[in-house]
Parts: sequence; structure tokens; C-alpha cells
Amino acid sequence: MTEVYREILLRGRADWAEVVSTVRAAAPAMARAGRPLRVILADEDQDRLEEQIRYYWSAVIGPIAEQVWADGRRYSPKAWHLHMKDKFLTARELRLPDGSIKFVQPSIARGEITVGQMAEYTTRVTAYAAADLGVQFD
Repeated sequence: MTEVYREILLRGRADWAEVVSTVRAAAPAMARAGRPLRVILADEDQDRLEEQIRYYWSAVIGPIAEQVWADGRRYSPKAWHLHMKDKFLTARELRLPDGSIKFVQPSIARGEITVGQMAEYTTRVTAYAAADLGVQFD
């Protein structure tokens, strides 16, 4: 069965209707398969979730590494992750004690990115992979 993962930002009634519609569509198939449906409520500004990271690696980076040929070869999931991170996560300035400024590599590690930022990043990577690289996601 295809992995189900969906994030919906709740701002009003229409968004809530989308939540209800999504649960109604997914729950019967998952119940028939004997798999529970997990619903997570999270503040957009909290630290990114482990579920987001698992989804990113398995449902986004995995298909990219499996489907895309670049320069006549395939690249590892790690290589695609680094490429996407450089492309879609902005390096940030860090002032050092000596007054110099260093640009810090962006990260999806715990404490480095919020739920909302991770959702936006995953969406951008998925859109780019589908539109520009021809990746087909389940």
C-alpha cells in the first residue's frame, strides 16, 4: 500500500473541510489493510517531526534517486539530499566571536528547522522533482 502523508495548514473552515475529506478518503483503505491512520496536530513553529523526516527520505528523496539519471548516471539518496538542501534551504549568517561572519550550511536536523519550514521545503523539493526532473510520485 502507498504510504500516506499529508500536511494541511489550518487557517479557516475550508482547510478543516480538507482535513475531514482527507481522513474520510484514506481511513477506509487503511482500515481494510489493518493499518491505523495517525493524525498529528502540531504548531507550525515547533521543531520538525520525525514523521516528516521519514516521509522526506522514503517518499521524496527515495523516488528521486531511483528515477533520475543526471549526467548519464544515478546518484545516491544522500547526494540528492545535499543537492536539494543547497537548492532550496537558504544558508544563514552566523556571527563568530571574532566579529567575522560565516555562512552556515542549512540543515533538516532536530532544532534547525520548524514543522512549517520542513513542510515548505518538502513541497518545493517534490514540485521541482516532478516538474523539472520528471519524477513520478505515488
